[in-house]
This record gives sequence, structure tokens and C-alpha cells, in this order.
Amino acid sequence: MKFSPPLQGLHLSFSLDGRYRWIFFILVVLIQFAVVAYMGWRWHNIAVDGIPYQWRCVPRLEVTSFGTDYVRVVFPEDTTRWRDDTPPETGQQIYVYISRDASGLMEIQGASASKPFVGGDYMQATVVSYQDGYVQFQVGFDRYRLAPELTDGIYGLRQDDNIIASIRIKRGEGVIEGIFVNGIPLADISNGAAMAKARQEKEAQTLFDRPHLVDTGMVPPKEE
Repeated sequence: MKFSPPLQGLHLSFSLDGRYRWIFFILVVLIQFAVVAYMGWRWHNIAVDGIPYQWRCVPRLEVTSFGTDYVRVVFPEDTTRWRDDTPPETGQQIYVYISRDASGLMEIQGASASKPFVGGDYMQATVVSYQDGYVQFQVGFDRYRLAPELTDGIYGLRQDDNIIASIRIKRGEGVIEGIFVNGIPLADISNGAAMAKARQEKEAQTLFDRPHLVDTGMVPPKEE
């Protein structure tokens, strides 16, 4: 059976569109693989060469639209003094100056639109709000992957628990290596006996007697 010329043209048009759709689909898949590969390389690069820090945090269990469990890491110390004369704008990328305090924890030392001088460490962040000389910011490393079967213990966290994120910073970018609750890895807090023992030891210690997650003598020199 032969088709009339209009129908033949219509058939050719649909055939071409189908081919282009396949090409577009393949390009999308390749781009997704490239993004995943880059993120994996970036995480490894920062985890190997980055400077270690400890930062107080609050883990929150969330589920994405695809059903993937991950831990949303909230950093309560998200507000600091703005060091510049010109106020920042919401959504602007800024640089948060950081160092370590006497106990080895990260200490926020203000934020600016410019990087610190040579020798000063910093984190890249985004402005959330600004008021009366103080800026609220959000860092880009606020997710921590954890197997779904190891997340149940998050619901048993208490306000007086000592929760620390072990992170690495390199040229302003950061990754979370691990989260510790009273010295126990987040993946192990479902063990009630271990948590009870850790809490008893924590209550028996003073602030200055508590062990540090990172030995300050093992911290590598800062990059210039």
C-alpha cells in the first residue's frame, strides 16, 4: 500500500524527531555520568589534601523525591560579623574566615566578599540574610550520605549530646568525612549500650578534659 505525498512527509518527520530524541537522551546520560565522576573526584581530592576541622552540627534525616536517604547537616554557627563596609546581597558568594579555638573546634572569624590574606583559611558560602553588621550564611557541604539501615539512631539524639562533624577544607570548598555523637560515629549510634556509656563518660569529664577528634599535632600546614 502506497502513502500519499503528505503522509510520506509526515512519516519522515516523526522518524527524524525520534532519532533526535535518542541523541538527546544519550547526551543527558553522558552529562549525568560526567557530573557524578566530577563530584567523586572532587570529594576524593579535598578529603586527601584538605585541612581537617571539627565543627558543631545537628544532623537531620531527610528523604529526596527519589526515596534516597541522606543526612541534612545543619551548622548552628551560621552567623558572623561582616568585615566589609559594603553590605552583602542575599545569594551572594562570600568567604567565611575560619581558624581553630583552644579546644580544636572550628572558630568563625567574620566574613567578607574577598578572600583572606595569604596564610588565612576560609570557606566559600552563600549569603542567607544580613542585618546590623552580621551576615547569616550557608555552606555548600550540608549533606552526608548514610545507609538507610544505619539512620534509626538519629531519632534518639538529645540536646545535650556532643555532635561534631569532621570536615576537610581546601581552597574554600569542603567535604564532610564523618559525624560523631559523643565520640561515636553516627552510623553506630543505634547501639544503645555504646551511646549510654559514651554519655556517662561525657558527663564525667570537664570541657577541657574531653578528647579531641583530631590531634592538633597532626594537622598539616596551611596552603599558601
